[in-house]
Parts: sequence; structure tokens; C-alpha cells
Amino acid sequence: MTRLPEGGPPERSAELGSCGPFELLVELASGGMATVYLARAKDGRDAPLVAIKRPHRHLATDTSFLTMLVDEARLASAIDHPNVVRVRELAFEAREPFIVMDYVEGGSLSEVRRQLSELGRTLQPRLALRIALDALAGLEAAHSLKDDQGKTLGIVHRDVSPHNLLVGCDGSSKLTDFGIAKASDRVQVTREHEVKGKLAYLAPERIDRRRLCTAQSDVFSMAVVLWECIAGRRLFRGEEALETLQEVVSAPIPSLRKLGFDIPQALDDVILRGLARDLDERYMRAAELAAEIEKAAGPDGIAKPYEVADLVEAVFGDELRVRHEMIRRALGAAADVSHVLEVSGLAPRPEPTEEMRERERARLDLLPAVPSAAYAVAASGARDAIRHAFAGRPRRHLAAITIGGLAILGGLVWGLAREAPDADARVAVSAPPRPAVALDEPRRVIVTLPFAASHVLFDGKPVEVQQATSAVVVDVPAGSPGIHHVVAVAPDGARAEASVVEDDGVARPSGGGFVIETLEVDEPPPKVVAAPPKAAPSPRPAGQPSAKRPPSPPPTASVGTVKGGFTKLR
Repeated sequence: MTRLPEGGPPERSAELGSCGPFELLVELASGGMATVYLARAKDGRDAPLVAIKRPHRHLATDTSFLTMLVDEARLASAIDHPNVVRVRELAFEAREPFIVMDYVEGGSLSEVRRQLSELGRTLQPRLALRIALDALAGLEAAHSLKDDQGKTLGIVHRDVSPHNLLVGCDGSSKLTDFGIAKASDRVQVTREHEVKGKLAYLAPERIDRRRLCTAQSDVFSMAVVLWECIAGRRLFRGEEALETLQEVVSAPIPSLRKLGFDIPQALDDVILRGLARDLDERYMRAAELAAEIEKAAGPDGIAKPYEVADLVEAVFGDELRVRHEMIRRALGAAADVSHVLEVSGLAPRPEPTEEMRERERARLDLLPAVPSAAYAVAASGARDAIRHAFAGRPRRHLAAITIGGLAILGGLVWGLAREAPDADARVAVSAPPRPAVALDEPRRVIVTLPFAASHVLFDGKPVEVQQATSAVVVDVPAGSPGIHHVVAVAPDGARAEASVVEDDGVARPSGGGFVIETLEVDEPPPKVVAAPPKAAPSPRPAGQPSAKRPPSPPPTASVGTVKGGFTKLR
């Protein structure tokens, strides 16, 4: 929740000037390509407040950018839906273009998450579902839009992310920024091997060999947004662009319930199906995902719009009061500010009372705390739950990506380098104290693996693995040393081996880290079994030839090592 700066709202530093027939009042946001202003038409008493997107001057003559801007205006103006920000017009001033849009008072979902994270809070699942359902309704309207002849236009947003989802003070959420949307009659065509959009929300089929971009891609992106809102953390996050792409393509996607979040099993299944990399398994349409969410959550499991409105007020109330004061100063003393707000559909914002402050604090106190940096292993016996799932630096999952796939991903990075990852703040909350364990009882240790493994050996003994997982829980006998030997095999045959050292209940690789090898021969992945104890060799009579040695195992090639959570390719 933002607070007014000391001494009241800031003075308006300089006149912002005009843009065509509009007077620029307040700068709302500025990015790498454009600045967005709050503005109002100069003539007409009943002119409402609008948002104007004005590209930076150096892009005003860029043909590629101009065609993208034309696309955004044309596509967004054609979608008439309450959950899509309406574009009023595309105009030019001195040959420089600008877009006039409806003004949504509130903030982006990324700003909501960041503000809550700074307070050590995250969204309740009920609120996250309400926001997601609004966005899915807007997506369905775009996906199903038809031309005058009844032909579907084939619009795909391609940049669904928390940045492009505005949460309004009226409790409704709206999709914006169709600037890189794909349509069958689109003016601009994306250059070969150039994938646009924010990396952590790209669907895997847009990155891998399939090179697809359909409505299902937007469904995947929206499922990522929903997963993150409930988890309070990013799902795919690499230190560099290529690492993020690797995670999108192959990193295990944890179940929210197995990470300890109290949501219905049916809802957990729906979200995981929305995140399915297999297109035959993922929902085909945004409306399908929305219908399944409503069915799984039930009417009481989804927040009402007024609850979202209360949240926006608690998070952005002070900031919006400052903005209203800036509007008042920009319009001047002669203007009827109350009338301007009324025709814009906005309510006045008086100075808050202590009672209002108390209500805001109470609303925020009801929100769940940001999850601990170390997730607790579920007591239900789900041994593959990953307590360390997102603690510290993200894991690199290379086993499921072939060297050829890495070459393809590397070819994409140049077109994505300028896309910065979401800067959502991370707030670590201390894990609760652990109960004391008797000295003669076995200790439970979590073993982190470099990839999702289907077979694991721990000190020569097989570990029960129900499904491929990037961590296993092992009961280590009391008195055993804290150094162990681990072998892991992925479903595709990749093999990793390392010595691991216990550290506060987690066993991590030591020395050179995991050595990862892949089979060079085309054969089914081997199973890992415990090695039987070796019998002492029987003496061979003199003169008797030695027995033939067993055939050598298939040749392997070391592709890299993992140390400290980072993978280094050879």
C-alpha cells in the first residue's frame, strides 16, 4: 500500500504539452518503446479522461514499429468487450503516431503482485481466480472475433502476462497491449526465428521445433499467470534469456497442492492441464479453461468484483489520490474537476480517515503471507514434493533438451535480449522452527537432482519414485555420515552422478557437481537397480583360461556438469 510523500502530493514539474487535440495531464508510465499519458480532449465539457500511448521519437519513423502500432489499434478497436481495453483511435501529429485508449484507473497485475510482495503478502486464490476469469473472457472475445463475412480473424494475443493485465478500481480486469498480436490478415509479419513476448510466459510450442502460435498458446500463458498468482512466485525464471527458455521447454511444473497450497484437487488438476506442454492435453480455448475453473472452484471459491475493487483500493488508494491531485492542478482552478471525474466514470478521492486506513489494513491482513523460501514437505507422504522448489537460484533442467534443441533456442535469443524479466520483488519468510528429532531416529534428507529423474540410487540403494521428479526425500539411518553417493536417471536415458553433502536437511552436490551423461545409442533408457554384493573371486586352477569379460556398456558422452544450481555445457 503506497503512502503519500511527506508534505503532500508532488508539484507538477513542467507542462507536458499536447498531443493532437488532447491535452496531456499526467505521465502514467514509460517503457522502452512508448510513454503513456493521462489526457483529455481540449474542446468539449463532457470529454472524459483517456490514456494516450505515444511512441518515443526515435521510433516514430521506424516502419516495423509503425506497422505494429497500426496492428494494435486496428485489432484492439475491433474487440468490443468489457475485459479488453478499448482503443478509440489511431491519430498522427506532425507525422508522429499516437493511440487513444480508454483510461483504466487501477494498476497492472504485475504492480499488484509487486506491491503485495513488498508487504510480505500474496493474492488469495479466490482473488486470483476472479482476475484470471476476467482475462480469459477477454481472450475468448479476441480469439472468436469474426469479420463482416463471418470468418474468424484468428487473433492471438501472444503477450499475455501480468504486465498486460490491468486490474481496475471497479473490480474488473482488462487485457491490453495487442501490439504483437497475431491475426490472419495482420499487416506486420514477425521475422523468421524472432519470437516476441515476455519469455517466462511464452508457450513451449512457440520456442521448440513446433513453432506454433495459436489460441492454446494464450491459454498456456494465462495458466502461468494464474499459477504464479496463487503461488506468490515465478514459475519459470532464469538468470539469462536462454535459461528461461530452457525452463519453459523442460522444467518440471510443480503441483500447487504438493507445494502446500490449500486449493481443491480439481482446481489443481485444471491449472496443470492448462500448463500441459502436450497440445492434445491442454485446453483448446480460453472459454474451456474458464468453464473448468468455475466448475472446480465453485461459486464460493471465486471472489466477487467488489472484493477485487477493495484490494485495488487498499494497494493503490494513496497513489491514486496523488494522481487525482495532479489532475486537479493540471486542469487548473477554473475546471470543474468533479464533472470531469463523473463523465470519466471515476469517483472523487477525499483525504482518507483513520477508519478508512483501518479497513485497508484489515483487507491486507486477510491476504496470505508470501510462501517461505523453503517449502515444507507435505505430511501426506508425497515424497516427491520439492521443498526447495524456488528457493535461491533456479534449477537448470537440461536432460529433456537435446543439443539440437539448444542450438535452436540459442538462435532465438538475439530477438529476445531486450525483453527484461518481470521485476517482481522476492520476499523470503523464515521457515517455522523444526521439531526436535531423537538422536536414535533416522533423519529425513531432501536430495536435489539436476533434472526430473525416474530412477534414483542413494548410497547404492534404490529410492522409491512414483513419477519423474527433481527432488527425492530419503530417510538416512541415525549415525550415518553426511556424505552420500547419488545416481539419477531421467526418462530419456540421461544419467547424473555425484557425491552429495547434507546441509540443513538438504543434500547438495559437492566438488564438481553432477556429471550428466546421455546415451549415444538408440535404445530404451536403462533402469537403475541396486548392485548386489560382490562375492569373493574363487581361485582359478593353474593353466585354466580366464572367463570372457562381459560386454562393455554402451558408450556415453558427458554433456555438462551442474554445480551450485548452474549447468555448464562441455
